[in-house]
Amino acid sequence: MTRTFRAKLMAGFYLAGSAAALVVGPASQAQVTPPTTEWADKTIPIDTFARFPLISQPRMSPDGKWLATRIRANGEQLLAIVPVHPEDGKIQFIARSNEAASDKQDDRQLYGYHWVDSDHLVIVYTARDNIGGGWFDNYRYIGYNRATKVTTGLGTDLGVGQTRELWSSRSGRPHILLERRPYDFSGEMDFSTELINNPEVIDVDLDTGKYSVAMKQNPSVQSWTADADGVVRIGTSSDRETGRVKLYYRGGADQPLKLIFDGVPDRYAGVAVPDIFLAGGKKAYVISRQDGFRALYDYDLATMKLGKKVFGVPGYDIDEDGAATTFDRAGLLGVRYTSDREHWAYFDPRLKEIQAVLEKSFGQGNVMIATTDAKREMILFRVARLGQAESWYLFDTVSGSIGRMTYANDTLKDAVLNPVSVVRYPASDGKQIEAILTMPRHRTGEKKLPLIVLPHGGPWARDEADWDVYGWAQSLAEMGYVVIQPNYRGSTGYGSDWEKASEHSWGYRMQDDLNDAIPWLAQQGIVDPKRVCIFGWSYGGYAASRAAERDGDKYRCAIAGAGVHDLPAMVRYDKNYLGRYGAKAFLGSASNDLIEASPGLHPEKYTIPILIVQGGKDTRVPPSQARDLVARLKKVGKVEGKDFFYVEQPLNTHHLLREADRVQLMQEVAKFLSRFNPA
Repeated sequence: MTRTFRAKLMAGFYLAGSAAALVVGPASQAQVTPPTTEWADKTIPIDTFARFPLISQPRMSPDGKWLATRIRANGEQLLAIVPVHPEDGKIQFIARSNEAASDKQDDRQLYGYHWVDSDHLVIVYTARDNIGGGWFDNYRYIGYNRATKVTTGLGTDLGVGQTRELWSSRSGRPHILLERRPYDFSGEMDFSTELINNPEVIDVDLDTGKYSVAMKQNPSVQSWTADADGVVRIGTSSDRETGRVKLYYRGGADQPLKLIFDGVPDRYAGVAVPDIFLAGGKKAYVISRQDGFRALYDYDLATMKLGKKVFGVPGYDIDEDGAATTFDRAGLLGVRYTSDREHWAYFDPRLKEIQAVLEKSFGQGNVMIATTDAKREMILFRVARLGQAESWYLFDTVSGSIGRMTYANDTLKDAVLNPVSVVRYPASDGKQIEAILTMPRHRTGEKKLPLIVLPHGGPWARDEADWDVYGWAQSLAEMGYVVIQPNYRGSTGYGSDWEKASEHSWGYRMQDDLNDAIPWLAQQGIVDPKRVCIFGWSYGGYAASRAAERDGDKYRCAIAGAGVHDLPAMVRYDKNYLGRYGAKAFLGSASNDLIEASPGLHPEKYTIPILIVQGGKDTRVPPSQARDLVARLKKVGKVEGKDFFYVEQPLNTHHLLREADRVQLMQEVAKFLSRFNPA
């Protein structure tokens, strides 16, 4: 990192004293100035939307002096430690987001990080690794000392895959509890044996990497849970072949485990077991779908049963890991949920008051507190209206001063771009589909516009109205297209019944949910139903491929990125990773007839041009899915460059970890659309 670049980066981070969008002063008196109009009459280049944000996922140290965050630098994302006040020190660059500590096998990425104290950071990398012929998700933990700049591997000497942090200290000696599979091995791994299934729990020192065993392996336990004091309290096992789950619980470190559940739980509801313990080990909460929607409940540790509902949102789930405690773990901080946008509902009176104060200046729903110090005195929050990239602000509650730290995109700044709204439209069977609608700002007032249907991946995921991190919806709208992102059946966040409706519906009812957006928009005069294309990634890529094979009468073209085209082959690929039950319950439940629901097995039925994009290093959806489709299309006489187009990005993964690949993807999309569905 050059000195010039470092200085430029630091200058870009601290803008409150120059052209801030907020007059610096006491929060109660802050006056928001209008967003920039720099782009009002200009078209924004594609690569601007495809950029990584300047910062993302910031985490503030407990003393409020440092931010651990991803930083965009020269088209890459770097993990860095940034001083909250520039006079306190220099930026420390730790690692690239797409590299591991020791090797770079396959799709490896920075997964997360958090402060244990103001000097010690825990960093997590993840990858899908192949061991003994089986694919699985692997997590590796690394300790980083900000003061000494020393990196330490945590529990990596004998750990084999799926290492998981259970607890971290809040004071005194910096250490964490790690669950790991402590085996050294050679040759093929048999995933059906206890070799990989039964973890121990180790207590690891963050400075030395030395550890002691806090909980020995138990042949009946495949996963452990610790309470807020670092005592292992819950053990879980799950049979990969049958789906049978057993739960064990103990009231304290000196008590034995007792079986509290034995059965096959509903896949979409799970088992009610404590998720959150408060310090002292006497009070616990659980996130449960007891009434069909995920909500937070009290949990009675004496009877091991749910108590009263603490918080829920009518018609929506709270996030699966959405409940947080205060830094000292003495009480509940708040609950995160997504309705139209992401929200926090705070129980902590201090943050509740701060949120209200900030929303008075920036508008209801436009403020998200991202991270704070332990005392909740230094607040980093992000601000964005709908259709506006984020801006990041610091609020010093002691002095009352507030000012912008940086823009997420220093080219867009705080421009309000293509209008975004949340809509509901009727599916052909009468169900209501919630969707995100983005309108092209340069074509305001025009009717019968071209449309892009943009289904999300997963399918167990969802779209929301907040800024699109990949830039796809805004980029397409900037080109002149109406963009709709349906939260079709199977999408998460709408309760267990909505997710369960994905079973045996891939390529059929779920596909109809996407198609039904077209006549609804056409009836209102917004779009021309004869000028529609579909574009998606992962499951969205499957949906685009299925549209080209099944619904060519509804679309002019399709763009399938990282799509599954052959479901039986994908189930075989995932079988070792998920087990027989997992493979059957997930992809195996996609359809009653996986062959019929696999568009790539019926190449002769593709009736519209399709752009196929695939990452050469994708281990979630292997390149064979795209390559086999291309071979089958050729075999039935389809012509490359006319009937189909294939772009393989040799360094791209399933998660688009390189900005260059993101830019190339949208350039190829724009070129393809201009030919087959020009705006």
